[in-house]
Amino acid sequence: MQKGMLCRQNVTKCWFSGERSGYMPFGIQIRRIKMGFFITVEGPNGVGKSTFIKKLEEVFSSKYKIYVTREPSDTEFGNYVKKNEGGLYGEAYAYLIAADRSYHLNNYVEPALDRGEIVISDRYIESSLVLQVYDGVMTEDVWRLNCSFRIPDLSIILLGDESTISGRLCQRDILTHFEKKLTREDEIKGYIKAAKFLKDKGFNVVLFKNNTETDMINNINKVRNIIIQLEGRIVDE
Repeated sequence: MQKGMLCRQNVTKCWFSGERSGYMPFGIQIRRIKMGFFITVEGPNGVGKSTFIKKLEEVFSSKYKIYVTREPSDTEFGNYVKKNEGGLYGEAYAYLIAADRSYHLNNYVEPALDRGEIVISDRYIESSLVLQVYDGVMTEDVWRLNCSFRIPDLSIILLGDESTISGRLCQRDILTHFEKKLTREDEIKGYIKAAKFLKDKGFNVVLFKNNTETDMINNINKVRNIIIQLEGRIVDE
């Protein structure tokens, strides 16, 4: 398959987009993209995903229709899954996560993409390859549960220094099960390993250092350039 093509595949039903690579404002015209773009934002707890996504939405919404979502999904079932973090373990919880992901994709992500919107998801398969593996599930078993799901057009993994991430977590009143159990080193190493695994599976993964405000602004500009290139490739096709 030619690198850079956006196409459907049978068997795994994956979406493939090759790697591409630079807070500059967009124009004021609101537009929909013919096929939509699916962007996932991942990284260790406390790395700044929520702030990064908020800034992405702020910058992109001047030109594109944006749909921001998260996993577990903001649904009755997704909230049930979230509440059971630390109550269920291993494969049992991995199956719950995968079931919610399937429902989320079919009922929220895919319709938004069909409308030509940019979908930005806070967490996706990448976190399963870190959290569920930490929870005792083999990497290949996690992939088996998730390999039929759509591959994002862009998978963003934010990383940071252990001290920076730990400092942010210390400011939280309540920590989740995984925030308590994993060390920051464990999470960082887990996401680097997951990035390599997913690149081998056809994911368009970019790793960004996200320690400072300047880092975030630079990363937003890089995403902006990637989106422009993606859009250009679709138009050319």
